[in-house]
This record gives sequence, structure tokens and C-alpha cells, in this order.
Amino acid sequence: MQKSICIPATPPVDISALTPLIDHPAFQALRERRQLGINYLVFPGAVHTRFEHAIGTLALTQRLIRIHRLDDDDALHLQAFALLHDLGHGPFSHQVEPVLRGDHHSNGIRLLETMQKQLADVRVDFQRLSAMFTGDDPLATWINDRNLGADKLDYLMRDALHIGFHGTPDIEKLQCYTYMTSEGIAIEEKFIEDAKQLQKFYSYLHQHGYLNKTALAAQRMLQRAVQEELAGQDGDALWLMSDAQLRQWLEQAQSPLSRRLVRDLAARNLHRSFLVFKPTGYAFVERQAEKALVVMEWPRAEMRQITERLQDIDTVKHLEDQLAAAFNLSPGDLLFAAMPYFKKLIPKDLRVFSQKSNGSFWLLENDADHRRSLESDYLRTFAIRLTCPMEHRQALAAQADAIAETLRRAIL
Repeated sequence: MQKSICIPATPPVDISALTPLIDHPAFQALRERRQLGINYLVFPGAVHTRFEHAIGTLALTQRLIRIHRLDDDDALHLQAFALLHDLGHGPFSHQVEPVLRGDHHSNGIRLLETMQKQLADVRVDFQRLSAMFTGDDPLATWINDRNLGADKLDYLMRDALHIGFHGTPDIEKLQCYTYMTSEGIAIEEKFIEDAKQLQKFYSYLHQHGYLNKTALAAQRMLQRAVQEELAGQDGDALWLMSDAQLRQWLEQAQSPLSRRLVRDLAARNLHRSFLVFKPTGYAFVERQAEKALVVMEWPRAEMRQITERLQDIDTVKHLEDQLAAAFNLSPGDLLFAAMPYFKKLIPKDLRVFSQKSNGSFWLLENDADHRRSLESDYLRTFAIRLTCPMEHRQALAAQADAIAETLRRAIL
């Protein structure tokens, strides 16, 4: 019997061959996990779920199967991987993951093991699908390629739709002119400008969406609340929670700080930046508009060194508490809102293929102007922020020089 699911901005998606997988509790749980986590506090439309994204990725995968005429067995396994690729995401997706033990990839494989009966029912080989999850089956590249994979194409389009951004590239056209090579997915040279537009749109979404300064502050408040309540526990049970269940767990936490932070999130009493570090030459990008906000420029090498230290979540908490104590604040009143060092956010280089000459080249390696444009986008966006409740902002901004020096001594 023919079955389909309707989701925004996508024609009805045929799920007939995969219904047992969709009906499994582990997949249904994705209905209760927002794709962009706590960012809905900044972008009210961003309440779409991992479930919706998984169905959207399946739809794009079915389209590329038709375009590239994949054989039946490859087509079936590719659809199963497209559907289940985000199976392992926990509550609030990437935002809570740094606090937990493990990652969504390993958690996804654990959950996949609970679906072996359903996989057999739809004739999907568990071992082959597991190899796609671990990246050992090259067929998975159609989904997880960092430039043109169906996963990325769907989330860029879907996140932009729900955030409220316009100008999404022509994804259908891009899919029509992609080719699988030994170096990943390549784009036909004739459509190189469309590929560049996609990379610029990825950059734009990071600048104005994913790395929005208020969203980053809210994310760290949520992280710190979870971190405080776990207090050294492994947190394995949290992987199975929905967003709502994690929030309830925090509301009933033993830690007063966890309860306070989650109350502030619920009331949208969000921390605000009072001190911002930007790469040398880019302080002008930060809008101050008569706020109690100090912007400082630090050399890129120092910014990178600090950011690398802040990738460890325990180091972040230690530095926050050290700075709070030094300036007579309570724990949790001074938090970081940092982002990865900018080079990690520049799109991966893309192979460009010419049917006419049967040759190929790397886009960013060949087009220095385009590469510099992407690097400039991220230098403009890149920042390390110190945040606090609104009532402390004025006083802390007045002590910005001393706080910056204390941080420098602690970390450099």
C-alpha cells in the first residue's frame, strides 16, 4: 500500500518501503527534538524537528536515486541511511552533546542495534547500514558530503525556511549536475556559480543564524545548567530524553544554579554580551549602539589559542568560575559564548568536474577570490563573548580591561 508524509517545502514523500523504520520508537523520538535546539528563543519559527529534517533528507535522496539511476539494493540502503542518519541526536541536538559522554554518531549506532528486526523486515542489511554510519561505505557520501550531500542540502533549505531567511540556492539544479568521484561528490563545471552560491549561503546562515550572538548565549546557559546538574556523572540517560523531558529534569534539578538558568531561559531573561573579543581589524563589525559593551581586538593567533582551549567543556566551566570569583560574582553569572575557530567553519573544498574536457579541479584551491570571500565572512563573524545577566552588564563592562587581563593570564 502506498504511504506518504507531507512536510513543508517538499512534495509528498513516499515512505512505503520504510514504514517499519519510521514507526520504531527510536525514530519517532525525533519528533520531540528540535533541529536547532534552543535557538527558537531567538528565531520563533525555528521549531522544526529532527524528524522533519530526516524525512526531507529522504525526499532529496529519492530524487538523486532517480537522477543517477542507482541500482535497487544501493537505492534501498541509501534511503535507509538518509532516513536514519540523525537517529542518535539527543535533546537539543548539538547544543547539549558537548556535556555528555560520547557523541550522536556512536549513539546512533547503538540505537540502530535496537532496530535489527525492522531493518530485516524491509530487507536492509544491518552490517552495511552500520558501515554507512561509520563512513566505511562510500555510498554514504551521497548523504554526508560536506558540500553537496542530501543531509546538508536539506538542512540549509529547511533551517532557512523556518528561521525566516530567503535566497536559498536552487538545490534541485545542483542535484542534477553532481557526480560521484573517488574524491567525493563533484559538481559539473557549467554550474560552478551555483555551487559557490551554496557555499556563500552556508556562510550567511552561520553568520546570521546558527552563530547569532543571542542564540549562542542561550545555548551556553542551557549547557551550563546541564553541566551543573550532572556534576561529574556520565549523563547516558539524557541521550534518550526529549527536549521537554530534559527541560523538566532541569526544572526539578538538585542544583539551584541549574534551576535558575532554566527559569531564566523559560522567561527569556537571557545573558547579554558585555565584553567581546574580535580578530585584529574586525572590531568595527560589532554593533555597540550605546550598549554597556566593550569590544577588543586580539591577534588571530591568540584568538585561536583561546578558542581551542574553550573546546573542552570542563575548561569552559573552570574559567567561568575563576572569572566569576575574581570579580565577586556568583557561579553562572559570567558565561562564555564562544564559537569554533573560523577555519573550521569554512566549507570544505569542492571538486569541480568538466564533462567537456574530462578534467577536474578543486574550487577553493583554484578560485582564490571566492576562498578569501568565505574567510572574510567568518572573520567578520568570529568572536569570543563574555556574557552576564542584564543587571550586571554595566558594572562588568566598566571592568572589561581587568577581566580581559585576567583571562589572558589564565589561558595564554
